[in-house]
Amino acid sequence: MRKTWKGIGVAVFVLLLVFLAACGNGANNAGGSSSDSLQSSAAGDNGNGGNAGKKVKLKFYDFHTEAEEKFFKGLVDEYNKIQNKVEIEYSTFNQGDYTTTKLPTAFASGEGPDIYMISPGDFMKFAKSGLMADLSPYFPEGSKEDFLPASLDAVTVDGKIMALPFELELLGLYYNEDMLKAANVEVPKTWDELYAAGKKLTTDKVAGLVLPPDKGPYFNFIWYPFLWQLGGNVLSEDGTKSAFNTPETAKALDFWGKFFQDGISPKKLQMGPWEIDHLGKKEAAMQVVGTWAINRAEEVFKDVPINVAPLPIPEGGKAATDAGGWKLAVNGKSENVEEAAKFVMWAFADDPERALKWVTEVKFAYSPRKSVVEAGKEIYSKGMRKVFTEQIYDSAIPEPRYPSEVLDVVGDAMQYVMYGKYDGAKAAEVVDPLINDAIASADAKS
Repeated sequence: MRKTWKGIGVAVFVLLLVFLAACGNGANNAGGSSSDSLQSSAAGDNGNGGNAGKKVKLKFYDFHTEAEEKFFKGLVDEYNKIQNKVEIEYSTFNQGDYTTTKLPTAFASGEGPDIYMISPGDFMKFAKSGLMADLSPYFPEGSKEDFLPASLDAVTVDGKIMALPFELELLGLYYNEDMLKAANVEVPKTWDELYAAGKKLTTDKVAGLVLPPDKGPYFNFIWYPFLWQLGGNVLSEDGTKSAFNTPETAKALDFWGKFFQDGISPKKLQMGPWEIDHLGKKEAAMQVVGTWAINRAEEVFKDVPINVAPLPIPEGGKAATDAGGWKLAVNGKSENVEEAAKFVMWAFADDPERALKWVTEVKFAYSPRKSVVEAGKEIYSKGMRKVFTEQIYDSAIPEPRYPSEVLDVVGDAMQYVMYGKYDGAKAAEVVDPLINDAIASADAKS
């Protein structure tokens, strides 16, 4: 699975900036024309004086705060003003609550939102439950060609585009320059150096390295690069059986586990492991986290010397990082799929300026649209962004869309080692048949 995605999609993404000029001209034209047609469609379909019906009300759920919440609230307010058929009600929740309780509970009760955000880790579970509508028919004319093929492949099931990608987020090793300097520690480049640095930097008040301690899609998301760096994978290339019981998996599990076993990485955190605040509040010296952390590090914690480097690699291994990113989905069981899909497309498949603002001003991420990357190419080369652009993104592998049953047992293997129940080899052996069972279970449900 990983090899297929990387061969088809990531190479296109890697070469995108090189061929930017060639890719961008037509994409910009397409974006402009789709913007005009979509807005005029909204006005034409919904702005007729003869439409005396009540507005269709749509619920939109996400998990954002601060500047990100403000951005989406602004999008909703703008859309509600430019047409008079639809009124969108926007609700945002704590990210942990959103993924574990708010969203699944809403759908379980039959009160799920019409529009929502989904991560690759939960993608297949929702797609197979009928909770994602096919968005293929709703792309504005010419806009589909503006998206990297890999980004659409990652949300396509049985030929149907089940969600709209609007960001690509890569992982790096963030660190406090002053803490490393005071401890006479160089920025780690290898696994051995990362462990040694983490151990030396750990104090009663400072974690040497923050990693996610709790099971869930994000837990696996952060671990995958360690497995990939060794050439390992969770599933076979065709995705039909487990590839977990290998020496590579054992090494990756043992490496992950010893940070927790040796007290370098806390087993409990006071805030989400995706928050750069661990470094910003000087409660950690290093942290594996994604591109989304840059804006907050620069704006909220500008007095803290935070920098970023590629993920360290093992001896004999190769560079690898995860390319994640949330997607916008429409509830397949909504009574107003078309209206919801029109908003989603207007927000991120239409005028490139909205998408550009999201990935360069509100947060930092790479856009799956060629026109947006072209428009923001100068920003992609500034500060910590330059490290991602020049040193990290060419090793990016899309986050896998494993069934939730597979995610769960892989998470078990990680925790078996973290808490000392098994070593990496035994955990891989025990979990391997469970992954095959999980694949069979997921297939039976589909």
